[in-house]
Amino acid sequence: MRQILVAIFLLSNLAPVLLFGQSNKIHPNMEHTYWNFIRAKILPPNAKAYRFEKDIRVHLKGGFNKQDSVCIQQLIEKVKPLINNVNIELNDSLPNITLWIRNGTGAREIHNFYGLKKYGTITSQEHQFSFDDMEQTLRKPYLEYYLISSLTAKQHNPTGDTGIAQSIFHEDDPIKTNFTEVDQFLIQKLYSKDFYSQFKSNFNGSLIDYYYYRFGDRIQFTSEAIAIILAFVSLLLLLKFHLIKTESKNWKEFVKQGFLIINCILFFYLLSQRFTEYKFIVWPDILKIVLLTQVLLFFELLFIYLIEKRFKVQKISTKLIKQSVTTSVFTYLFFIGYSYILPLSLSYKVYWNWELSFEQMTIVIMVVCFRLIFNFTNFQNIQEIRLRDMELSKLKLLKTKAELQSLHSRINPHFLYNSLNSIATLAHISPEKTEDMALELSDFFRYAINHNNQDMIEIKKEVEITRTYLQIEKVRFGEKLDFQIDIDEEIETSLVPRFLIQPLIENSIKHGISKIQDTGKIKLEIKKKADELTIIIHDNGPDFPDTPISGYGLRSLYEKLDIIYEKSARITWQNQPNKHICISLPLSQKPLPHEN
Repeated sequence: MRQILVAIFLLSNLAPVLLFGQSNKIHPNMEHTYWNFIRAKILPPNAKAYRFEKDIRVHLKGGFNKQDSVCIQQLIEKVKPLINNVNIELNDSLPNITLWIRNGTGAREIHNFYGLKKYGTITSQEHQFSFDDMEQTLRKPYLEYYLISSLTAKQHNPTGDTGIAQSIFHEDDPIKTNFTEVDQFLIQKLYSKDFYSQFKSNFNGSLIDYYYYRFGDRIQFTSEAIAIILAFVSLLLLLKFHLIKTESKNWKEFVKQGFLIINCILFFYLLSQRFTEYKFIVWPDILKIVLLTQVLLFFELLFIYLIEKRFKVQKISTKLIKQSVTTSVFTYLFFIGYSYILPLSLSYKVYWNWELSFEQMTIVIMVVCFRLIFNFTNFQNIQEIRLRDMELSKLKLLKTKAELQSLHSRINPHFLYNSLNSIATLAHISPEKTEDMALELSDFFRYAINHNNQDMIEIKKEVEITRTYLQIEKVRFGEKLDFQIDIDEEIETSLVPRFLIQPLIENSIKHGISKIQDTGKIKLEIKKKADELTIIIHDNGPDFPDTPISGYGLRSLYEKLDIIYEKSARITWQNQPNKHICISLPLSQKPLPHEN
């Protein structure tokens, strides 16, 4: 009796191993059939096969009995040798396969494949079914069917089907199934670490066919996207080298330009289709298609020219609408004719189809948009050329106006008034200070007059007049004003617009220092940062409002920078952590030339 028990124990433990070993001894012809079965049942084109990537925990729920648990455990032991990359066990803690036996009469499926599947990975599966009042021997096929089928997900393959009787992954009725050799082969290969490599090695077709089968949609999308980009770039090159023009003098020039544009797009379209739909067409047939397409294109372009010439309009908007209508209609008719040329070149019967594919509609829209944008841009250029002389005259007037505004801001009447009052007051108190202030004021106005015809001046001279201005203001404010100037020596000879810094210093005194009771401090920093010259003015007055560029002098300064440097100069300000206003001027870019 003891020997019999030992034999039964060894047989029960070696049975899965024997099954696993047997799966590796499949006849080559049958293995080829089994791989086609996998392809038909769980791996359709442009998809991934679903499987669990984490350990599988099976849970029995509802009206199951002890025999059901034993049956499931035996099935798990039978499946374990077939699964290499994950573990499978009967576990009630956080299950991801749930077999729910519901109350009911007879055997019937209540709910199937209730689970979450994403990008080829199954996160959970649940089967709800009922077989009350059923003998235990009839319950086993149902448990086996739902457990084994939960290990993956069936997917419809439109390219073909391979049916094997009694297979769990082929039959829909559990009572007709058995855990056959092909099912074991499918589970074993699916859960191997190199499943897709084995599928590639056993694929029924060439390597190119395999990649089209697995990634055909992505290959088609990529090839078409590249074709659109290359066609767009080619059209830009045609524009750059002036091979296409807005207006055509005669029909020959119009047809020539149309050939260049349409063939440029058509070439890359056919090239993209060569890797997808037309990959089986031989080159002689492709040349025949191209030749017939050129004949069709010639007559299409000739008709467009005659119609647009017949209905001439002068208004630009009406002209663009007319061109968009004619281009879209004839491009649509071109593809209808092309759909007839293709089968005619390949010698098979064809029926008229008035519908276009998504790619062809994209080309229609692309051609129409390109022609509209190109013509509209050229119309705009013509208008700009006509207005160029007027704009140049306007710029000269703006330059003169800016110089006058700058002159008025430099010689501020309030500044002159305050300075003369300070001189009159000091005349009775300190003759020496009176003399110093009069001399400083004289130097200031001498600078304004002597450099009146210069737009640009060296930084060191601009700093000297700024220092003079601060000395004048210090006589007014006395100990309440303290200033500091810091400038890099290497940029002293760099050129900046005349009277660039003084309006900013004046703004700091007028709206900052004069508003506080304590000693006002002003610091001027002029430094070089990378390719920029930065002029920073610090003061300890009240914070800037939202728009500090409000004074007359500062507005003229802002306009001057915009005229001289266009959009390359910047004026920024901030209150925290240190209040300052900053002007950034490009050193690498020369300012616009101005007459002295």
